[in-house]
Amino acid sequence: MSLHNLIMSLISDLKDPVARMDIASTINYVYSIFSSGHANENQVRDTLYDIIVDVLRATRFDLTDEEIKKKAASLTDEFIKAFRVESVRRRVMSRFKLPI
Repeated sequence: MSLHNLIMSLISDLKDPVARMDIASTINYVYSIFSSGHANENQVRDTLYDIIVDVLRATRFDLTDEEIKKKAASLTDEFIKAFRVESVRRRVMSRFKLPI
């Protein structure tokens, strides 16, 4: 799944538009830090995990803490994969001077 789709699926259950924008922009900021190399993967992974846990706690009242942590770990892995794919795509596009 693309980075944009992952972000949208994560915030889709949030009702507050300001919270949705804050979370989306924070994840995009974390992606920018990751792609620029200013943070290593473990730092980015920890930050994403914290964000995802907070969102899941706010939206998924039916899940226990253990289920939230398991789902957050899975989503964090998906986001890291999407970060890598998006980074490679942007590097290739810039190398060949194709519009992003």
